[in-house]
Amino acid sequence: MRRSPGGDNARALRALCRSWMRSATAMVLATMAVVAAPAPRSVTAVYLAAGSGGGASVAQSLPGSAAPTAVANGRDVTVSWQPTLLSGGTPASGYIVRRYNASGVLQSIGADCTNITTTSCIERAVPFGAWRYSVQAQQGSWIGTISPLGALTTVANASFTRTSTAVITSLPVIDTGTITNFIAGESLTFRLDSPSGPTLVGTPATVSTSTSMSVSVTIPVGTSDAPHSIFVVGSAGTIASAPLDISMPPSLVSLGMYDVNANGKVDQVVAVFDETLAPYSAGTGPWTLTNVPSAGTLGGVTVSGSTATLTIIEGAGAASTAVGGFTVALAENSGGIRDVNNHLASFAATAPSDLAAPAPIGMTMRDTNANGRVDQVSASFSEPLAAYSAPTSAWTLTNVPSAGTLAAVNVVSPAVTITIAEGTGAIDTGVGSFTVALAAHASGIRDAAGNLATFNLAPLDGATPLRLTQEMFDVNGDGRVDRVVVTFSETLATYSAPNTVWSLASAPSGATIHTVSVSGATATLNLTQGTAAATTAVGSFRVTLAQNAAGIRDAAGNLASYASVAPTDRAAPALVTLNLLDNNGNGKVDRVTAVFSETLSAYSAATAPWTLLNVPSGGVISTATAATATVTIALTEGAGAADTTVGTMTVAMAANATGVRDATGNLGSFTARTPLDKAKPAAVTVTDTNGAANGRIEPGDTVSITFSEPLAPTSVPSPLTTITMTDPTGTGNDTLNVLGITNGARTLGGTTYITTDATSAVFTNSPVSLSNANRTVTVTVGPACSGTGCAGIGQRTTNANFSYIAAPTLTDEAGNTAATQARVTSMRMF
Repeated sequence: MRRSPGGDNARALRALCRSWMRSATAMVLATMAVVAAPAPRSVTAVYLAAGSGGGASVAQSLPGSAAPTAVANGRDVTVSWQPTLLSGGTPASGYIVRRYNASGVLQSIGADCTNITTTSCIERAVPFGAWRYSVQAQQGSWIGTISPLGALTTVANASFTRTSTAVITSLPVIDTGTITNFIAGESLTFRLDSPSGPTLVGTPATVSTSTSMSVSVTIPVGTSDAPHSIFVVGSAGTIASAPLDISMPPSLVSLGMYDVNANGKVDQVVAVFDETLAPYSAGTGPWTLTNVPSAGTLGGVTVSGSTATLTIIEGAGAASTAVGGFTVALAENSGGIRDVNNHLASFAATAPSDLAAPAPIGMTMRDTNANGRVDQVSASFSEPLAAYSAPTSAWTLTNVPSAGTLAAVNVVSPAVTITIAEGTGAIDTGVGSFTVALAAHASGIRDAAGNLATFNLAPLDGATPLRLTQEMFDVNGDGRVDRVVVTFSETLATYSAPNTVWSLASAPSGATIHTVSVSGATATLNLTQGTAAATTAVGSFRVTLAQNAAGIRDAAGNLASYASVAPTDRAAPALVTLNLLDNNGNGKVDRVTAVFSETLSAYSAATAPWTLLNVPSGGVISTATAATATVTIALTEGAGAADTTVGTMTVAMAANATGVRDATGNLGSFTARTPLDKAKPAAVTVTDTNGAANGRIEPGDTVSITFSEPLAPTSVPSPLTTITMTDPTGTGNDTLNVLGITNGARTLGGTTYITTDATSAVFTNSPVSLSNANRTVTVTVGPACSGTGCAGIGQRTTNANFSYIAAPTLTDEAGNTAATQARVTSMRMF
């Protein structure tokens, strides 16, 4: 090395300078350690440059740097600055870069911007915010002053922008968008509604650039249409989100129609949606129902959960559970079907699913052969039926009238016929507690949609009341039919028909209908008795019933009628007349005849049924025989005085199985009755009184005839009569004729009363009197004789047989004419 002149001084000077520079540098460093931001002034550090040769070394200073420029690109900030030259023109060997917030507070800086030897650096993953940078030159261990702060540079927040903001109306959907200001290399996850919400499938998995990159996210089925957000979450903590608008109105899942009350008419539609519905207040307005089965109409709508229930008012049309042309439509309505996010549902006219099982229409029991026993149940269903092959065990018939049983089931869609084997129970056409039950069966009663019918119902009564009996009665036992009672096979409805619905032909005794009453299963025809002869025989009696809406019918309105039918004879033979007789005319009763109201069956009871009390003359019953309608009771005459009055006599007849009865077996009987007096008064004694000569007719003589009972005074000639005694031509017996007392001229049994042949002695004005309680008639010979025989009146000296027969004009008080049997008395008349 070449030393310059004065080398010792130069060396001293250099040593002094080095010492000063070290002190100055120490001071600068000390100052920087306590200053938060660089001062606006520059501090110059002196650096001694080594030289060669003989010249002296020159000292250089390290000036402050100019403010850097910072440019943000995503999360990366590029910081650049002008190079810093030492005073001697030597470039600084390095730089220190610092970052500050907007308030000038020093921040930690990324590793990419430390120990920089160039004039720029890129700080990566810079936090979001507004930043300022400074730079400080460095030369060896010497550093320059800190540059002024650069302009604010903003690192924007991370963002997620969806490609389309259109409302999503169906799921699943792949949603795309762009994220910015994420940190390159971050792992990404995609979340719903929050950084920790449900994970969504999305791409990419890693951030490739911090500026802007595309992502896609799948929104799955089942995501509600409430307000949502998609969150993009970086593993380094970067989070960005974007709102998501899903508008998916409630969608119709199912629409079914029902027949809730199973009467064959649709009464409900249920619409099920795919989500819970908001409260409903729109009434029936949004709904349009077309061609509702049976002409039903919409009555109301209720909503619960995800279900809308439409109540249908059943129409007056024919019962039907077939869908046919039935459709339901829903219009949007702000108070109608909508979800909790107020998304309005609607759907076009839609046919509901058939969920209404076939229902029996008018299931009716019948008595097809009209014998009073139910033998069939027929039903027509509310829609066509599928092919039927179920066993009869699917059916249960309970309490079948007359104890019938199920025999067969025949299906010809839509009709079902159940054949019943008639039971042996009592005849009955009333439903009573009869029920028909059908169990659900896969091959039983069902429609094309597979809805299985099942029910347990009482059938309708389609069996007309059957006349079981028609009986005629003589209620008051007078021998005239006065009632007909008709019993039917079931209880009858209230009766109000006119009598003309009934027709009587050849009613006994000419009876006619008076009133008709109905009680239970019985109709009673009360008859007005006719004036014809009493009879309790049916004869040609017939009763006819015509149909009438207010007449004989059951509660179901089945009208009964029948053609001309003879009633059953329930009228026992009634006693029409009971006569007491003196058959042999001897003044003692010997017979009772009982005439009944109809021909009697063979009689074999003898006297057993009969009781006779106080028979006149003490007579007793001997025999009883019957012929046609009459029973004749023969009496053994008693030893008492002759008597043909009834007096206190009574006759009673008890019912007897072999006694008085008709062909139907109705037993006659009657309590003690007084018989009619049909016993003729009979002459019991003939007596006379003798005048001056016994056997000779003389004025004042009397003849008295005593009868078996009192005579009617009006039948006896009074007060005078004519007595004629005659000697007939030839040798015949003389005769006596008492006008009105004898039945013409009666033989005196001998001659000599009149001695002149073919002459008569006539005594007019002969008094007549009654005595002995009108039993005895006394005739007194009148005061003068006239006629051809007066001069020839003789005298009978011996008794002769006087044959007396009463005049036919003589009667008892009952009107019976005197007996015609002769009463012969041995006597001398007068």
